[in-house]
Amino acid sequence: MTFKTSLTAAILASGLAFGTAPAALAQDQPDGAALVQQDAKLDSFVMAAGAVDEVRNTYVMQLQSIEDEAEQQSLIQEANAAIVQAVEEAEGITLEEYVAIGEAAAADPEIAAQIESIMREQAPAE
Repeated sequence: MTFKTSLTAAILASGLAFGTAPAALAQDQPDGAALVQQDAKLDSFVMAAGAVDEVRNTYVMQLQSIEDEAEQQSLIQEANAAIVQAVEEAEGITLEEYVAIGEAAAADPEIAAQIESIMREQAPAE
């Protein structure tokens, strides 16, 4: 998994990978720019992003083999639920915080670079 792919997955996951974040998340969403000032939140975001990337890759492969639109929509809903579960199971970060950090990274290249740097540090040696 490349760092750019990981970062892209993390950012895409802020919209829950296949759709947009549920409207309920937009109401009381924390400030992603403030959250990135907390090293523990960034580490948790990176760990959750790795889990999300794994889920996303699994479902993308499945989606490519489905031609029926209704089946695709069903699988997308299943994928979104699996992504939400992956983030909720991550330690040290809530779904709302994950989405906020992902959106902050998408909007601010400095935050994206900061996350990419952490991903590089935590990546297994190749």
